[in-house]
Amino acid sequence: MKEKEPKQENKYIKFIKDLSKSKRGRAILFFVFYFIFFFVLISLIRSNYNTNRETTDNNTNNVSTEYKLDGIINGNYHFVREENINGIVSNFTGDKADNRIEGIMTRDNTFYNYFIYDNINLIKISDKYEVTTDLYQFNNITDDNNISKFLKRATLISKTEYETGNISYNYEITTNTIDEILNGTNIDIDDIPNSITLETNEDDEVVKIIYNLSSYSSYINGVPSNSSITITYSDFGEIEPLEIPES
Repeated sequence: MKEKEPKQENKYIKFIKDLSKSKRGRAILFFVFYFIFFFVLISLIRSNYNTNRETTDNNTNNVSTEYKLDGIINGNYHFVREENINGIVSNFTGDKADNRIEGIMTRDNTFYNYFIYDNINLIKISDKYEVTTDLYQFNNITDDNNISKFLKRATLISKTEYETGNISYNYEITTNTIDEILNGTNIDIDDIPNSITLETNEDDEVVKIIYNLSSYSSYINGVPSNSSITITYSDFGEIEPLEIPES
C-alpha cells in the first residue's frame, strides 16, 4: 500500500510560526495583532454611532405632541411680553379679552399705558390716549390666530420633559416658509432657520412661547438683526371685559 504523503502545512500558518521563533518576528506579530484589533474596534464604534444617530433622527420625527393652544386662541388671558430687538428691550404686561388688549409698556425705564382694539393702537400721553403706530414687533407672526399656521409648517426638532410636569417643544421654521405664509411669496434664500419654542404646564396648556426671529428680521431689514420675543400666558378665561378708553 502506498503511504500517504504528509499534509502540507498552510503557508500562512507556517509564516506566523517562523516569525514567532525570533524576537523581532514576535514584535511584528504583536504590532499586526493590535493594528487589526483597533481597526475592528473603530469600525464597530463608527457603525454603532451611525445606527444611534439614525434612530435619534427617526424618533425626533415621530415625537408625540400633546400641547393645547385653546387658552391662547380663545383670547382671554393675562400676559407678559418681552421683545428684544437688537438689544433694545420692550416689556408689555396686560390683559386680553374680546380682541381688546389693555396693558403697560416699559421701554428705557419709562412706563406707558396702552390699549389695542380693531388694529388701533392707543398710547396714553399727558392723561389722554392718542393713536400711535403698531406697538408690537412681528405681531403678524405672534398673533393668537396665526400661531397654529406657523407651527403646522414648522419642523419639530426636540421635546424636553421636566420633573415639574412641564414640557418644551422646540421647532424650527425657515424664513422662506414665514414669508410664504404671510405674503404668499416663493422666495428661496439659504438661511439659518428661525425657532419657536413652546412650554406647557402639567395640564398640557401652552403657557409660554419663545420666538427667535433673527433670520427673518435680517431678511426683511436687509442687514443682520437679532430679534427675540418671549410671551408668557396665565389666567385663561378669567379676564373681565375691557372698556375702550376715552381719547
